[in-house]
Amino acid sequence: MRILLTSFTLLILFQNIVYAQVKKDSIDTYKLRNIILVESALYAGGMTGLGLLWYKDSESQSFQFFNDNKQWLQMDKVGHVYTAYQLTDINYQLLKNTGMSSQKAMLYSSLSSTAMMLPIEIFDGFSTSYGASWGDAVANTIGAFLPYQQFLFNQNYIYPKFSFSPSPYAKIRPNTLGNNIVEQLIKDYNGQTYWLSTDFNIFSKNNKFPDWLQFSVGYSGNQMVYGSPKDNAGNGYNANRQWLLSMDFNLNKIEVEQKWLKIMLNVINKVKIPFPTVEWNGKKVVLHPLYY
Repeated sequence: MRILLTSFTLLILFQNIVYAQVKKDSIDTYKLRNIILVESALYAGGMTGLGLLWYKDSESQSFQFFNDNKQWLQMDKVGHVYTAYQLTDINYQLLKNTGMSSQKAMLYSSLSSTAMMLPIEIFDGFSTSYGASWGDAVANTIGAFLPYQQFLFNQNYIYPKFSFSPSPYAKIRPNTLGNNIVEQLIKDYNGQTYWLSTDFNIFSKNNKFPDWLQFSVGYSGNQMVYGSPKDNAGNGYNANRQWLLSMDFNLNKIEVEQKWLKIMLNVINKVKIPFPTVEWNGKKVVLHPLYY
């Protein structure tokens, strides 16, 4: 609880600094203040829920680091990139809506999402089951600043997305991989797939393809009952990487007039739409009529 309160306090201090820096600009300070208050409350609730779901079976220890860069086929690192990216994107849209300039909104959003991800490493550092990871911290930073691509290319070409399907391996180690669908969604890397979707127009100077049409490269893993490759092999599990290629839609490019519908499409766009998919697992090609 002390860690949560400390993290929450640091976030509030950071957001107050942001508020002090930009309130003199021609922005809606009332709207900005409300965003800070609501986001802080949601963040506190989210971190409390994460603590209950992820760390409920872990005991406390003195803070320490743990090098987990070779574990879980790096699926956890990809997850950190995805989460940090989405936090930055959400914060960016909210701050821009106050009238803040795009450059300032992106800078403060990237910094705040990095700060919001930091407490996870603090939690891990005090947990006997984990330990703080510098690899996670690097992944957080990459994800938080990935949206800066729009200032380099005048638009976002790369959209991280996520999909999930329950795997049979969670039943083998439910305390580690999840006892129910909500826990598995967060813990079971076997069921998770992370995607990078991009416009077909990345290959076309004249933008010949529809803006909403995309293709997507996915990454996942299988038979990861244990984090360590040695532990998996020692228990008869052949943890292997899965690379996928599929079609996708960019729902943000679909023009709608209703604001609520635009928000809904933006939320759905963070998830990969199921499509026929080609998989390469290092040994053979597998065709999925519908992959999700």
